[in-house]
Amino acid sequence: MTSNLIKSSKFILFGALFLITSCTNTKGWIYKANDYSKNDYSQSINLKNKTVVILPFSDKRSNENSDAVMLYMLPLAPYGYQNLSSPETTARHINSGLWVNFNPKEDFAKAMAEELNASRVFKEAIFSSSIRDSEYYVSGEILSMQYKGKLFSYGLSVYGPILWVFGLPATHVANDLEIKLSLIDSKTKKEIFTKTYTADHYKKLGWAYSLPNDFYYPEMLRALYKNFTDDIQSNK
Repeated sequence: MTSNLIKSSKFILFGALFLITSCTNTKGWIYKANDYSKNDYSQSINLKNKTVVILPFSDKRSNENSDAVMLYMLPLAPYGYQNLSSPETTARHINSGLWVNFNPKEDFAKAMAEELNASRVFKEAIFSSSIRDSEYYVSGEILSMQYKGKLFSYGLSVYGPILWVFGLPATHVANDLEIKLSLIDSKTKKEIFTKTYTADHYKKLGWAYSLPNDFYYPEMLRALYKNFTDDIQSNK
């Protein structure tokens, strides 16, 4: 009896460690612009012969990262958690490991250039650290890029994952994104318009057999940039 209990305990502990370590796959930044084949802005007379520069974004986020995933090991603790204001600076996340080759200040700006070139609102969109000889430039600020995650143990410490096997959620993740974008005349430095864009809140439950994507920022940014492109057209 005692021997069987020890074997069962080892099995549960091994299973927990296996499931937790299997979540450490890395994520990398990949951005794909919206499809504008059926929404062509190339007839924008005011802008179609103009060049716009996208400057590196300013980072206005707080630097508060709370990483308490190991709380899941404490008896009676329902879960361990992460609450990250700058999630790319953390080596491990609830459903993934390190987010590699990800620099939001530059990657968001480069994605903007890709988006505007795809939309054809301007003659050319260029990522650069200076406004160069452009007619317009875009200034961006990252206001929030919050990441929240939970690893459930249901108060059972390392034995909690046995409940994952019976269909209870293993994890929960959420992403939030808010940016401020300004289109500015390069010569007069006059703002054409400025607007703050907030993405729809993203949240997903994860099961041991199906862990959701906890790096949803490229998709969220894609939706915001489509709105920005529409706003440029309406404010031209």
